Amino acid sequence: MFDAQVAVIGLGANGAQAMYQMAKRGIKVIGFEQHWTPNERSGHAGEHRLLHPLPFTPQGSADHEILENIMPAWKKFQKETKSNCLIESGVLCFGSATDDEFQVVAENARIRDGHDRNVLDAEAMRKKYPLFNTKDDGLGVFDEQGGAVRSEMAVTTAVNGAIKNGAQIVTGTKVHGWAIDPDKVRVFTRDKEYVVEKLVVTPGAYIAELLPHLPIRVRRLVMGWFAPEPEYMEAYSSPDFPAFHGSIPHRRGEMIYGAPSLDRPYVKIGGDFNWGLVDEIDQTDFKVLPEDLDGIRMMASERFVGLQNAPIRSVKLVDGWTVDYEALVGNYGPSGRVILATGFSGYGFMVSPVMGEIVADLVEKESTSYNIDHLNPNRFTDNHNNLYDWYAETGSWNRKWAKL
Repeated sequence: MFDAQVAVIGLGANGAQAMYQMAKRGIKVIGFEQHWTPNERSGHAGEHRLLHPLPFTPQGSADHEILENIMPAWKKFQKETKSNCLIESGVLCFGSATDDEFQVVAENARIRDGHDRNVLDAEAMRKKYPLFNTKDDGLGVFDEQGGAVRSEMAVTTAVNGAIKNGAQIVTGTKVHGWAIDPDKVRVFTRDKEYVVEKLVVTPGAYIAELLPHLPIRVRRLVMGWFAPEPEYMEAYSSPDFPAFHGSIPHRRGEMIYGAPSLDRPYVKIGGDFNWGLVDEIDQTDFKVLPEDLDGIRMMASERFVGLQNAPIRSVKLVDGWTVDYEALVGNYGPSGRVILATGFSGYGFMVSPVMGEIVADLVEKESTSYNIDHLNPNRFTDNHNNLYDWYAETGSWNRKWAKL
């Protein structure tokens, strides 16, 4: 006796979307969440997330097809669910004209937009976006097709949409593991064993607890909300102040991102700082310490004009990062009954409606029209004796994380 056709472990950004897409197709699905959904214990919390479909990788890269479809997928989701989760403000990407990697972003904008109208030198940046403190070698790229998504709203909308289409959810219940039989998968919680045909594993950072041998580490994620100086309140309240993503080479903060708070004129800032990697998640990981805020306070002072550097509120979350920054998406192992969608390394929410479609394809048709070869969950072990050989051969673990 089957409890459902498919079980989904983890109802965050990608788990909720996968469950929604499968339920829409008539697949009987049951979703498990160890906390509640949405919740402040996973990477989707914190008011909103950026959507920047303009690629940061060179033309021809495998991720471009997915990025091209994220805004159409979000708009489709919003229309289907009659929700109001999208913020179509565009995203201002800023960096240095001397940074070859950021020049790739500018070139992608020229190719997509057909000309230079969204590529701004330092003088143009200062004129059009005076609230950003632009250096003399600054370069800006405005992603006019981007914006933000109300993250908690999007998760609860996807979960409720799945329920409306017949899905079941079990919250406050931790999955401890599963067993793969020839004709089924048995999923174990503390109180019950559930039997399904296939299993989708989308627990975000908590994948480190379920499958600790995977090349994914738990990374702390800190965001703060900052108030403008009194004379800048009106400027930061303007609808023209965009969401933003900035690269800062050779600095403690290599990357910052954020957006106007839904409660304007406050500004939310997050970034890429040395907040540490952990092997196990515990409650202390969610307590914001004064030193956790040093990086984003520095950015509030240095990268913005008229913004106070003392946050009015803050949050610390956890996220799952792979050693090569690419997610693990696809069939895991030889059984064909387990599908992973995890390790998104900071971009999981942005791509989640597309990933929901991909997971639903893999469940329903055992294939997808998207090229996800570069996301193969077995790529670290298929051609190596074991994962540790891969680390030793490439040095990727130390090299990738040294800059943090």
